Amino acid sequence: MSAQVESPTSFAVSGGIFGVGRLATRLNALVASGQIGEWHIGHWTDWQHTAIRIKFATAADAALAKASCAEG
Repeated sequence: MSAQVESPTSFAVSGGIFGVGRLATRLNALVASGQIGEWHIGHWTDWQHTAIRIKFATAADAALAKASCAEG
């Protein structure tokens, strides 16, 4: 069993849980296309639910996901 390196990254979301749903859809598309590995949902970064932490296996996966899924 290999050790998994976790690279937690915060993502801005709008719309609370609905924003997280949209983010999850985009992340799952990246996984399905083989661009990133598995990801795991983390905790909200604040009580207003404006950002959430996502854990990735590698820093490269985190960087690609962050660039691909930035809200704007």
